[in-house]
Amino acid sequence: MASNDSGGSFVAGFLLGGIVGAVVGILIAPRSGAETREKLVEQSDAWRERAEEMAAQMRENVAPTVESVRVAVNPAVEGVRERVGPVAEGVRGRVGPVVEGVRERVGPVAEAVAARAPRRAADSTDGAAAPAEAATPAEEKS
Repeated sequence: MASNDSGGSFVAGFLLGGIVGAVVGILIAPRSGAETREKLVEQSDAWRERAEEMAAQMRENVAPTVESVRVAVNPAVEGVRERVGPVAEGVRGRVGPVVEGVRERVGPVAEAVAARAPRRAADSTDGAAAPAEAATPAEEKS
């Protein structure tokens, strides 16, 4: 049967549990903001150093492979250059005269447009509308 001590042991257990909980909470409480920031700075420095070490080690491990690939690929690149070079020169030889023909036809038009551009800019800055100097194809037919 139950003992008749008026709940004294329950209260004692409750108080003891509260005291133990408070002590444990203080002992495992997180650090202050300044302590936490200091710890993060230390940890980030350690991570940065480790990353630099890993990068250096990777460069040491990869350098021979890169060099061997360079040695193996270089002759192929030179072979492609030798084959493509004459083709590119042939294309330049065919396209060059076409480009010159276009320049000869477009040059006078570009010069005329450039000569009219400053005058139109001056006309539009004083608020007056620029006069229509060239007739449109519809105006020429009428």
